[in-house]
Amino acid sequence: MAERLRVNGNGNGNGHESGVLIVDPTDQSAVQPVIRGHAEVAKDWEYAEQSKFLYRWAGTFKDRLLDPIALQDRKRLPDPVISFERMRIDTLAAYTLARNPQGLLYEITMNAKHILEDGQWRYGQRAELETLLHEQVHLWQQNFGDDPVKPGKVYHNREFVDKCESLGLHPKLGEGYHTAPADGVFAKLMDEYGIPEAESIEAVPPDLEFDWFKWLLDYLGKQPPKGRSTLALWTCDCEPPQRARVGKDIFLAECPVCRSSFKRRS
Repeated sequence: MAERLRVNGNGNGNGHESGVLIVDPTDQSAVQPVIRGHAEVAKDWEYAEQSKFLYRWAGTFKDRLLDPIALQDRKRLPDPVISFERMRIDTLAAYTLARNPQGLLYEITMNAKHILEDGQWRYGQRAELETLLHEQVHLWQQNFGDDPVKPGKVYHNREFVDKCESLGLHPKLGEGYHTAPADGVFAKLMDEYGIPEAESIEAVPPDLEFDWFKWLLDYLGKQPPKGRSTLALWTCDCEPPQRARVGKDIFLAECPVCRSSFKRRS
């Protein structure tokens, strides 16, 4: 799956909100909570619950992973404005580099085509939050990075990829799609909050060289996953386990780390 680079209109964004003069046009600290509050209580809006879920996790990612320490020499990471839009099916989400049509910055747009009738994300909550964190890394880079993206330049540059990798996300340089399920500190945070992995996680090929979300979509759709290995999967007792793909029915090998024998999983 991909995401879309969005560069929208102009507008100076200067004005008043709740009687507060906004001197810094990039400061949305008075505006964003109002937008969030309206979105979360809009019971006649189909995305109200989804919005509440994502805003809550955006705050957790900010406080735990992206900007955990308040520094005196700079402002804190801005909170996003979360939107929903039906986009191309191969798009997961988008980060708007400039101002959106309402003149707001820091917009993250989730592709509503991946929200099912029961309100759940097509790939599961952990994959949804992996997507959200990916977009928040864009927000981090545009505010704190040394090499922020400019329209027309490489969208997923080395700084972006390195920051994602430090959090356990694995985007492909220059492309942005993820070549493996997230692990590292992201996975530990998901485990802490009891957000489960996709049920099919064990079936993901360990040598995947393309978008693993697209592979998962094929898998969940009961279609033959493109690029799926025909070799049997064997794992040891390590946490997480070491994996091996073998073309034989018998595989007599011992893991040098945990000293357990490899066991067939598929």
